[in-house]
Amino acid sequence: MSNRLTKGTRFRYSPDIERLLEGGPLHERREVDLRDYQRWMFEQIIKHPRLMLGAEMGLGKTAAVLLAVSRLLRAGRIKKVLIIAPVKVAQETWPEEIATWDFSRDLDYSLIYGQEWERLEHLHRPGPQIHIINRENLVWLWRTLGARNWPYDMIVYDEASRLKAGNLETAPTKRADGSYSVPKLSEFGALERMGRFAKRIVAMTGTMSPNGLIDLWGPYYILDGGKRLGHKKTDFQNRWFTYNHYTKVRKPQPHAFQEITERIADITFTLRSDDYLQLPPLVKSERWVRLEPAVMDQYRRRQAEFMLEEHDVEAVNSGVLANKLLQLANGSVYNDDGEDVPLHDAKLDELEQIYTGQKGEPMLIAYSYQFDLARIKKRFPKFRLLGEGKNDVRDWNMGKIPAMILHPASAAHGLNLQFGGSVIVMYGLTWSLELYLQLIKRLHRSGQKDDRVILHHILARGTYDERVMKVLRQREITQDSITDVFRVPWSRVQAEMRMAA
Repeated sequence: MSNRLTKGTRFRYSPDIERLLEGGPLHERREVDLRDYQRWMFEQIIKHPRLMLGAEMGLGKTAAVLLAVSRLLRAGRIKKVLIIAPVKVAQETWPEEIATWDFSRDLDYSLIYGQEWERLEHLHRPGPQIHIINRENLVWLWRTLGARNWPYDMIVYDEASRLKAGNLETAPTKRADGSYSVPKLSEFGALERMGRFAKRIVAMTGTMSPNGLIDLWGPYYILDGGKRLGHKKTDFQNRWFTYNHYTKVRKPQPHAFQEITERIADITFTLRSDDYLQLPPLVKSERWVRLEPAVMDQYRRRQAEFMLEEHDVEAVNSGVLANKLLQLANGSVYNDDGEDVPLHDAKLDELEQIYTGQKGEPMLIAYSYQFDLARIKKRFPKFRLLGEGKNDVRDWNMGKIPAMILHPASAAHGLNLQFGGSVIVMYGLTWSLELYLQLIKRLHRSGQKDDRVILHHILARGTYDERVMKVLRQREITQDSITDVFRVPWSRVQAEMRMAA
């Protein structure tokens, strides 16, 4: 690679970034470059027609799946493959991976995206062995093809934790006239129908159960049609969970953990990055700010007002109260007209201190609300919003962006940002453990060259920020306890690979 790429930038050379910088798979890889644990994952996909592959982010499960797909296609054991992924992952990550590896780059694939006439054109183009589609188009795909014309005998679902809701139909919504809409086929419902015709299904995820055991029914129903965890979601819930009618929260019964994990153990494999990769340590920092007494008084008044409303239970359960209090903790609050009313700059001031202390080192900044974004951009005009430029990922990885602002929901999956920095700032928190962990893994992954990755949380003392942090910690502990049951240690991989050889 030319030295011109590094001149005047923070960019640190790595062969892994050549493709990202130059726009093509210049660093082509061969099958011999696969790590042993990737080969082990490949063997499990071949061995198990339907399985949950719960490898953490950065372990190369995409390449392992592609090797299995290419081998199965060439052996004639399958004829056509449907890969379903989040939109950015579908449009960028899978095509890039296919072009990178010697065992997959000659496979013909079609990316189904765009307006309906474009999707139809890509769908009916003769030749492709693989179709890649984003999950939002699944209902359209099923309605377009139907059971009679269904061609796919293998399905790969990337980020299977998105199936946790497990609703076959969309929930009815209330119209302006007081009537309710008619439920329609959901993404999950379309996938359930597709699964009936598939010989093979691979469910991939880096965050297997971000909310605990309650998340497991949906993904496993797609895999086995209810054989292991029950044919109905309500049966699963009633058998293993208790329900609090006031908080509308389900908690697992004492016998649930062992019984559920035992039932799915035969088709579930989780690989933790700590076992296979030498990553720099992740250093978490809590940067507490104190709101002025007048602001805290307003915070407490708003909290009391919500709790005293007639519909206080409904407000709390729907997240209205929590959302309003988190807005206030961040510095503004939306009024009834949807306008934000600024209240304080405590988090903005703390962000400035962090940036000054970094002495020019690039930062990723995760925001929660649109007013967060607007206020950050106003104070720091040189910071760039992800999606604002044509080559944001490339510019970031070359060290050309002092700080990049993003929302976890739009940038958590599939982006390789580890070459451009090692500092993340959570300006606002998310309730979603999945988005939280996926965001961290944009930097804390293979290819990170710094000696540590720093994660700053900017938190307002005495506010709902404390509650969200507590929930995230508890959910992470719960998920780890589940994934540890199915954890595949390095020693097992080595032993089984030796036996296979």
